[in-house]
Amino acid sequence: MFNIMRFLTIIAIQFISLWTFSQSKGIRCIYSSSMEVSKGVYEMENEIAKKMVIRDIQEDKKIYSLTAVGNKYLFTKEPESVDKVPLMVDKKNIYVDLDDSIKVTQSEFVNKLYIVKGHANRLDWDVEEKTENVLGKTCYKATLRQDPRITAWFTPEIPFACAPLGYYGLPGLVVRITTPAYTLSLESMTEVDNIELK
Repeated sequence: MFNIMRFLTIIAIQFISLWTFSQSKGIRCIYSSSMEVSKGVYEMENEIAKKMVIRDIQEDKKIYSLTAVGNKYLFTKEPESVDKVPLMVDKKNIYVDLDDSIKVTQSEFVNKLYIVKGHANRLDWDVEEKTENVLGKTCYKATLRQDPRITAWFTPEIPFACAPLGYYGLPGLVVRITTPAYTLSLESMTEVDNIELK
């Protein structure tokens, strides 16, 4: 568990970072996916099928953008994504407004688009003291209490409480997140101006 001094240090860094970012309106991040080849795939008896599945997993590369302005953000699947391993429920867009506690998700399921609007419910995370340097930023590992299969690395140096796939609530930008399906990693980040998210 996090000790109190470590937590206060993170909060202090967050406020300093917020002051640093105060000149910009927001950020735009690009994430790309990667998938692990499971043990079960390697144990497949049919060599041709096994090679095809491994190739598809290795060539699959979903690309997402995440644009954040204040406490609002939009997560979007980009058209240049390579979907060699299609998802059963493919999340195309997720809009979150933490000020008004709104979350809207547009997903594709069985070739039909669905829009679900609801509350941006509180997500609780267990943050570890372990750190890792990602893209030159000190990052901390966190596990989602509601689903321990979801783990994220975030940096308080970039004070946006947003994350890919609607997993918000950490005191800093998520640079890498792992779900049962795949891992999303931050590829690039740019500052943006005059962006209105709807």
